[in-house]
Amino acid sequence: MIPGPDFPTRGFIYGRTGIRDAYTTGRGIITLRAKVHKESLRGGREAIIVTELPYQVNKATLMEKIGGLIRDKRIEGISERRDESSREGIRIVLELGRGENAGYRDQSTL
Repeated sequence: MIPGPDFPTRGFIYGRTGIRDAYTTGRGIITLRAKVHKESLRGGREAIIVTELPYQVNKATLMEKIGGLIRDKRIEGISERRDESSREGIRIVLELGRGENAGYRDQSTL
């Protein structure tokens, strides 16, 4: 087992092909994903919490893009978004509306 690269903002490496190519040929495309989890809120509501972003993803730009997607009705069910980041780390909260589920969809349905 060979350790993968350490990115300053963390995130998860998605798939093995890119990192395998990088080690064998010196070139490869490494896809990163944010680290998220869900939390239960008062009143039976749920929230999606982002705690790590992929390398070179600007948090402010991401928040603007999420806001644009909500305005354009391309994402539905998010009642509030806010940045609760501090010196301790990144924390982006996406509160879901009543009756919305924060369950993750199966990749085959995308």
